[in-house]
Amino acid sequence: MTNGAKESTVRGEDEFPVSGKDFLIFSTQDWDALPTRKHRFARGWAENGNRVLYVEQQMHWAGWLVDLRHQLSRVWRWLKGPRQVAPNLWIATLPIVLPFFQMSQAINWLNNVILLPILRRWQRRLGFKHPILWMYTPHSGNFIDRLGEQAAVYECVDDFTSSRGLVSPKVIARLEQQVIDKVDVLIVTAPALVKSKGANAKRVELVPNGVDADHFALASDPATETASAIADLPHPIIGFLGSMNYWIDTDLLSQIARKHPEWTVAHVGPRDLLANTAPLDGLPNYAAIGRVPYDSVPTYVKAFDVCVNPYVLDGVAEHCSPLKLYEYVATGKHVVSVDMPEAHTFEGLISIAHNTNEFIAMVEDSVSHDDGLSKKRQSAAQNHTWGMRFERVVSIVAEVLGENAP
Repeated sequence: MTNGAKESTVRGEDEFPVSGKDFLIFSTQDWDALPTRKHRFARGWAENGNRVLYVEQQMHWAGWLVDLRHQLSRVWRWLKGPRQVAPNLWIATLPIVLPFFQMSQAINWLNNVILLPILRRWQRRLGFKHPILWMYTPHSGNFIDRLGEQAAVYECVDDFTSSRGLVSPKVIARLEQQVIDKVDVLIVTAPALVKSKGANAKRVELVPNGVDADHFALASDPATETASAIADLPHPIIGFLGSMNYWIDTDLLSQIARKHPEWTVAHVGPRDLLANTAPLDGLPNYAAIGRVPYDSVPTYVKAFDVCVNPYVLDGVAEHCSPLKLYEYVATGKHVVSVDMPEAHTFEGLISIAHNTNEFIAMVEDSVSHDDGLSKKRQSAAQNHTWGMRFERVVSIVAEVLGENAP
C-alpha cells in the first residue's frame, strides 16, 4: 500500500489555528511504508500552511545483513539530503547508525551526537528557525532543547517496551521517560498508554487512530470491481489486511485454514522480517497477496467475506490502536477480533472472541449469517475519521503554543 489518502485535512487559512510553523517530525517509519497517522498528520500540517521535515526512522548497520539493497538505497537518500515530495513537505533519510542503540543508552547517546549536526544542517538548508519537534521515537530525548524548538510533542503509538528485536525493555523505558519528561505534551493512541506512560507527563492527551471512512466504504459499494489478483480465489474468503508482523497470531490463522480447507485465508499487505509465517507456509488455501496501492485496497477487501483481527494477546495488543479495526468497520463487513481493549470501541458491531475456539466459531457464524449491521458499522466509522483526529491534534498544539508564547 502507498501513502495515498483521499480524506482531506485542509481547512481555510482563516479557520486553521496552527499555520506558518515549521515541524520537524522524527518518525519510526520510512515515508514509503504503509500509511499511518504519521504520514497523515505530516501531510495535514503541510497542507494547512506549515512547513514539514519528515525524518525517516533510524536504521543501524546490522540491517545490512538482512536487507543490503534497501540499506544501499538509504545511503544514497541520505547523501541527497531533504527531498521535497509535496508543497511544504520534505522527507529526509538519516545515515545508518550504530546498532544496539535501543539496548544501550551510551550507544544511543553517541548516535544522537552524530545525528544532531546533520539535523541542524538540514534546518539551515530549509530555513527552519524555531520548529515544533514532533517525536514518534522514544530514543530521541537528546535532541530536545538542542534544535531551537518552540514546542516539543511526543506521540506514543505503541508500547515500545514490548517490542522484539534488538531492544532492551529497561533501556528503552528509560530513554522514553527522558522524552516524556522533556516534551510539552504526550499524545497516546490507547487508554492503556495513558496509564502506563502518562503518570509523570506535563500533559497527556488520548487521540486514537482513525480511518478514511469513505475510502474503505467502497469495499461494499456494488460499483467497486474486485481486484483480479483475488477475484478467482475460492469463497468464503477470510481476510487479513495490513502488515504481517510478530504481533499477529499466525497460528490462529493457520487453524482456520486447516479446519476449513474449502475456505481461503487471504493476507493483503507486506510481511515483516520478524513475522512468524511458519504455521501458514505450505497451506494450499492460504493466499499471500502482498502489498497493494492504497487507492486499490477497497478492490481487494471487496472480496473478503469476513475480516479478522488476530493479534497475539500480549503487551503490544494491550497498548495499541489497530488501524485495521477502524478500516474493517468502515467497510461494513463482518469483523471478528481477539479480545483486546481497542476492539471494545466497536462492541456490539463486531464479534469479539475470548479464545481460539470461540474465534473460529464466530468466523463460521459470520460466514453463514448476515447480521444486518453493515450500515451501522459504516455509520460508526464516520465518528472516527482522520479529519476528526487531526482537528483534535491541531487544538492540542494550538493550546501548547499559546502556553509557550512569551
